[in-house]
Amino acid sequence: MTSFESSLAHEGSHGNDECLVTVGNIELRLNGYQFKGRDPDKHYCRHFPHLGQTIIKIDSTTADLTGIGVELTLLKRNSWKGLILNAEDAFTVVKQLPIQYFSKQVVSIDSDIQVRDIYAIKLRMHAVDGKIAEQQFSFFVGIPFALVLVGISVLLLIAISIIFLRQLRKV
Repeated sequence: MTSFESSLAHEGSHGNDECLVTVGNIELRLNGYQFKGRDPDKHYCRHFPHLGQTIIKIDSTTADLTGIGVELTLLKRNSWKGLILNAEDAFTVVKQLPIQYFSKQVVSIDSDIQVRDIYAIKLRMHAVDGKIAEQQFSFFVGIPFALVLVGISVLLLIAISIIFLRQLRKV
């Protein structure tokens, strides 16, 4: 196996509507779907707020991918230490699919994710000439960041109010 270029795991757009990842010299768009919440048609990329059925679809933004195969592996965080140190044992395999071809179907992977954690998609692109490029893309599942931020804001507001009231009593 040869590698025609290794790319960084966090390249591309960090927006929820479109997430671009470069694998080798090919730019891919990853769109995730969960079909839950107030906006069931929303696309996700780095943060999937709900647990349950999660689908990640991959397509190209510019390149003709006819004949190019993709292996997709869904990974779940196995070790915080491994994640921090970028070790081989940082993730374990949840689901692995055989090679899919862009010319024959939509390339995607799905899983019924029931545990809040950090997950990743490992992409292996198989070029027509036999070269292989890999990229790993991490994302969060089931962590309600908006709710967490509201909770932190409320706690800060309470703390500031208590400090302010104590200062008024001293005067």
